[in-house]
Amino acid sequence: MSDPVVEFSESTHPHHPALAAIAKVLSTVAPAEWEIVQPWAEALLSALNRGDSYIIVPRDHLAELRCCGTLVGNIYSYSPFILNQQQLFFGRMWQLEQDVATCISKLCAPSTQSLDKSVAEDLQKWFPDQHASEQRFAAALALLQPFVLINGGPGTGKTTTVAKILALLLKHVWQAPYPPQIALIAPTGKAATHMASALHHAIQQLDLSADILKSLSQLSGQTVHRLLQLRPPLLTGPFNPTNPLPVDILVVDESSMLDLSLFRALLRSLKPNIRLILLGDANQLPAVGLGNVLADLSVSTILTPALSQQLQQILPQQSLPPYQPDAGIAAHVATLTHSYRFDPKKGIGALASACISGDDNAAVQAIESFQQLERRQVSLAELCEIWYQLQHSWWKAVREHDVETIFSHLTDIILLAVRKADANTFNQLYRQYLARQWQVDTENGFAGLPILITQNDYDIGLYNGDIGVMLPDPDDAQHLLAYFAHGHTFRKIALSRLPQHEPAFAITVHKSQGSEYDQVWLLAPQSEASSDDPLFNRALMYTALTRARQHFTFCGSITQLTQAIKNSDHRRSGLRTALNQLMQSPS
Repeated sequence: MSDPVVEFSESTHPHHPALAAIAKVLSTVAPAEWEIVQPWAEALLSALNRGDSYIIVPRDHLAELRCCGTLVGNIYSYSPFILNQQQLFFGRMWQLEQDVATCISKLCAPSTQSLDKSVAEDLQKWFPDQHASEQRFAAALALLQPFVLINGGPGTGKTTTVAKILALLLKHVWQAPYPPQIALIAPTGKAATHMASALHHAIQQLDLSADILKSLSQLSGQTVHRLLQLRPPLLTGPFNPTNPLPVDILVVDESSMLDLSLFRALLRSLKPNIRLILLGDANQLPAVGLGNVLADLSVSTILTPALSQQLQQILPQQSLPPYQPDAGIAAHVATLTHSYRFDPKKGIGALASACISGDDNAAVQAIESFQQLERRQVSLAELCEIWYQLQHSWWKAVREHDVETIFSHLTDIILLAVRKADANTFNQLYRQYLARQWQVDTENGFAGLPILITQNDYDIGLYNGDIGVMLPDPDDAQHLLAYFAHGHTFRKIALSRLPQHEPAFAITVHKSQGSEYDQVWLLAPQSEASSDDPLFNRALMYTALTRARQHFTFCGSITQLTQAIKNSDHRRSGLRTALNQLMQSPS
């Protein structure tokens, strides 16, 4: 499908705040050219805000831009702007995608791994289920390829598969006399913790040697920022190609949340001989920042002839994907489609399928047909009353100062909002409702208030996405502390020491990524003219929906639901093209 040209009108773009700083430099360098380039620069800035890395220039404007040789160059030049056919990039964004593509292509060196017959036996023994052929293939691919992406939706067994991969790598591939350094990371703290917990559960189900079980049991999750030791405001760290991370095997979960800048920082920190495993769901929301890394890499699997032959030896009874000599990144991708959690024809699974396919009629039919799904249209004031009743067990545990029970209810139910403003409004209205119910002041902190950390604090050990609860100090009931789960115990932090945080009765869908809840309520945009809100798209709907384990309630109109399913919100990215050119060019 061709990339559509966006209608360009100089008068329709409001002045972007960064434009003045750019103009101050470039209008001095090439005044005449800047008069021509300025409106395109402003359009590019707006595109970056949407997550696009380039804009499409209509053909009748190409000639004038090509005449601006000082400011606008081709792909072989170092210029403030790069024009590649009809695609116009900021030079810095162009280079960012090229750097990421170059790093990935270096990781994708042809496999020279030789595996014996015992690997085939373990693959069959550890993936015996009739639906496990996709997981078995993903594991085999990860044993042969130093870089692999495992893409799959909720309940497809990504974490279980990677647990078995790590065990197989230690048993059959790792040859050094010392154990490898393994790191488990994710973009947020809660996603990293969730991955580590799921992995620990999975390895307990495997027949492993004491040494391997010990190595994997000691693994803990951490954020990408923490691993790379990235410090604000420039987010620079000590690791780079000349001083790489001391990590031999790296697993990255929730890779859809990686933007291009963070992904480049990660890739540039790795050792040349590292094994990198990316996990994620390409149908989820892309990162808040630039690009759509996981979706760009998640192509249909195609093997090289040599790789196909290697896989036939360890998967002798399994049909394999097609092969061709120039498979490129496709030879490093495994996709899991069978969900052990949801039936694709029922309930949450049916609505998720409708989101992926963009079938708004199927979405409406699903939400009206299955008890696991519900649609409500209530005011925020009514929702506060409903929420208080739904949180009965939570508030009972708070009154009884039962910390373990409080945290056991933390994932019972969540209200997710499309817009941050709506989440903020509900949080404020709900606090006012609680104040009327209890006849107490809830403007400041109060017992039972869940909080979401929004800024990394390495000194205290709290990270973006961590969830805590304000509760009384056991030594002074009049004094509140913030409690955070820490293994099987709880950390208590003084409120004055907390990094930036916000109430978390309601949070945005973006901030829910990496989490799961028994019940999810999705609050559609609340403004009157929001039925076609471009922010509310099928990826956001799918992401909110798949946070739910048991029940999903949509708070909005049928019109809002159908518009969201229809809106695909495709991001423009040059990463896949850059990667294809590098990996399919002759060496």
